[in-house]
Amino acid sequence: MNIRHIRRTCFVAALILIAAACSGGNGPATSESTPGEAAPRTEATPEPEAPEGGDEMGGEHADERGGGGEHAYGRGDGETTADRSAPEPALDPPGPLVVSFIITDVSMISAALGWEVPDQGDLEAAIEALTTHVNDHGSVAGRSIDARIHVFNAITDDPITEGELCTAITQDDRADFVVLTGQFQENARPCYADARTTMLDVTLFPVDRAGYEELAPHLWSPLFPSYETLIGGLAEAVAAEGWLSGATIGVLGVDTKMNRRIYETVLVERLAAHGEQVESVNWVDQSTSTAIENSLSQAILNFKAAGVDKVIVLGGSRMASYMMDIASTQNYTPAYALSSYDSPEFNIRNYPELLVGSLGISVLPGWDIAEDQYPSPANEAEATCLEILGDAGLTYESRANSRTALLYCDVVRLLEHAGKLAATPRAEDIRSALHSVGSGFTSASVYLVELAEGSYAGGAGYRVFSFDETCSCMVAGSETIRFPD
Repeated sequence: MNIRHIRRTCFVAALILIAAACSGGNGPATSESTPGEAAPRTEATPEPEAPEGGDEMGGEHADERGGGGEHAYGRGDGETTADRSAPEPALDPPGPLVVSFIITDVSMISAALGWEVPDQGDLEAAIEALTTHVNDHGSVAGRSIDARIHVFNAITDDPITEGELCTAITQDDRADFVVLTGQFQENARPCYADARTTMLDVTLFPVDRAGYEELAPHLWSPLFPSYETLIGGLAEAVAAEGWLSGATIGVLGVDTKMNRRIYETVLVERLAAHGEQVESVNWVDQSTSTAIENSLSQAILNFKAAGVDKVIVLGGSRMASYMMDIASTQNYTPAYALSSYDSPEFNIRNYPELLVGSLGISVLPGWDIAEDQYPSPANEAEATCLEILGDAGLTYESRANSRTALLYCDVVRLLEHAGKLAATPRAEDIRSALHSVGSGFTSASVYLVELAEGSYAGGAGYRVFSFDETCSCMVAGSETIRFPD
């Protein structure tokens, strides 16, 4: 086995470890990914130390939690068994609002693979500063935030550890809300929903409307778009930019029901509306590193045979990165249509020569484009967040360093905003008030947010970006554009 093959095998295996979820929760269910089957915690969670560069009063409905049981999320073919609609008792007087924050520490896995990850500073101190600020300025519907912080080591990620984390948050913390970062296992989100803990998900984890509806009203991605909205925007953007003109189009997709559904009902229809069609579509089985390599090798052969020179990627999960790694050994260099879900920053660091001609859409500038493309602070919200953090002694060289803290800031500010709209201080009314936010919230971390009745995903805008060889970076080529739907 040569060194290149060893490197690729380790690379794929490691990325499976931290991003192996079947996107959108429509992959096959397994016995170890059922909520409630995670190994029980045998000791109290220790006070975590602040990671370097890490990308006793409970909530009012704590006694009704516990959850577990078989669920449909991850299969898309049944109904959940947990009663997620039972009303919560009234609060008189209101106690603290328990919000658990997950810090996903990628330092160990980055060191193991030689990745360069921008230093994110002291994230525990950032969370404490942000929640203290809100508590000192009116709190959330009259309730102070009781912040519980959990540091999750990405190198240990699997269904068992994510199940244990869910247990710690839903049963030990008795959290009203949990802020998710970097949770990619299929059992994670159903576990929180079955325990009736509301998720504010700031992970680039693809979920479509069917996925949100299945876990409603407990799963929210208040800053990111629903995945079919993202793909619809991507298709419109590449068509509008003339990127498809004269191209032979191929599609590479993570093999899930969600991605196949989006391919048929969104991508194919949007391309057809512009007179374009897909010449070759290939689905990747990502159950093991061997399955991924075999699927990608076959996809590359099929693309070559069809003369594909432009590839659109579906499903995130760093599948574009996997393909570039293998394609680089087979002298195959198509241009890619990418989004923030395809890890453009990672690809630039590792495969800049393979990004020539690539174009796509950015929804998360701190991960996508250089600061000179979207200067910081970009708006009053970002300035406010940086000021709060600065008052606590936390300063950042660039947005690449502050990007995780800005996500936490947005979530805390959004809770504060919803609290002002809530009918009562109950957690379920604060959650329901998120539907009333509309376009009245300005984000510090993404371009545009809009939340309306029936919607659980708030990302409403994007910017077109393309790879520039002169700077080896993604360059923004437009102002903010609203997603078509």
